Amino acid sequence: MSAKRKILWFAASAQFSDEKIKSTGTWLIAMGNAITETTDIELYNVTYGNVKSITQKNANNVTQWLIPYKEKRNYKKASKKLISFVKKINNEIKPDLIHVWGTENGLVSALTEAKIQTPILLEIQGLLFSIARNYYGGLSYNDLLRCIGLKEILRPKNHPYFVRKEFANRGRYETLLIQQMENISVQSDWVDSIIKSLSPKSNIFKAGIMLRSEFYEAPIWEYQKNSQTINIFTSCSAAIPYKGLQVIFDAIALLKNKYPNIRLNIGGGIQIKKKYGFIREGYTSWLLRKAKKLGIADSISWLGKLNANEMIGEMHKSSLVVVPSFVETYCLFMAESMMVGVPIVASFAGALPQLAEHGKSALYFPTGDHWSCAQQIERIITDQELVKKMSVEARNTAFQRNDQTKVLQNQLDIYNEIIGAL
Repeated sequence: MSAKRKILWFAASAQFSDEKIKSTGTWLIAMGNAITETTDIELYNVTYGNVKSITQKNANNVTQWLIPYKEKRNYKKASKKLISFVKKINNEIKPDLIHVWGTENGLVSALTEAKIQTPILLEIQGLLFSIARNYYGGLSYNDLLRCIGLKEILRPKNHPYFVRKEFANRGRYETLLIQQMENISVQSDWVDSIIKSLSPKSNIFKAGIMLRSEFYEAPIWEYQKNSQTINIFTSCSAAIPYKGLQVIFDAIALLKNKYPNIRLNIGGGIQIKKKYGFIREGYTSWLLRKAKKLGIADSISWLGKLNANEMIGEMHKSSLVVVPSFVETYCLFMAESMMVGVPIVASFAGALPQLAEHGKSALYFPTGDHWSCAQQIERIITDQELVKKMSVEARNTAFQRNDQTKVLQNQLDIYNEIIGAL
């Protein structure tokens, strides 16, 4: 092996750029930058982009290729063009290791069909079959019917029923892919237990998460003294029922009479404004109608996508953040919130309980239980001493768990072990 190692990433959600990215899925960028800035590794990246054909677009010392988004649809069988490209760059680069980030896209199938001999490390970022089981987020049959809008009538596949069905179909293929992989990396004990059951012969590695630099540098959250508004912050990447916004809505409705100045501020990519009359998701329209019915519509602000500094600003002006998900394989938003030290109320779902300790660094509630969620929110609103202790403990936990040096070294150790350098 040469002194300068070459690592090729297949990272569907990580496009390196000099611009500030307004998304929560950016920890891969932080990891990649750390690798190129502090190690002797040559990093290459293949990702998706808004291009018509495979295009090279280098950034931040990373040699990078963008794949057209249309290739995402071919998750079972990659196109001949993509397979040919994978073979070509593998032969040209001759990487020591290929690191595939996630099973949720068609890049994995391109690798398997290309029959690459280079060692492959599969990183589990989300488990599609586990999402399928929790996708409805507690929505009833009648709720699902009310999620039918003009968009769903024109394109039925946009309705949660068909989206969940697609997750289930892809989840079955995902299981087969996982069972083919010799090396698999996981980020939580919950995922570790699943992978050990699915693929007991695989080598399983425990990886860490590196946050964006802004969160390490952010000043610690301070208790909101004499605030005229009780601000609650949450973030939801898209109109997805399993992220649990409906749970927070019900919890806010319970608290509204007692705390009329309560507000819910929602960051993320949910499109609430109609475009051409039907672009808005039926689930989003259902949420808006639900908020109006509950009498909390005027207490909700839709902030749109936020970059790191904007998210930190929202956290600092908030009394707490809420993470109401029905399933999470990690949760970057919760990890970032802990780093800032803002108090957290979270559902006891998936990997979330591993991130914090109940009553010490966060308050948990049973998944989908809006009554308990409201109770935990009220504890934070009313118990100043508890809140201050939780803030310090959460930040300390985050600094230890997400320490940049430790996370990077752990990643390098995984690479070295697979490559055979140790």
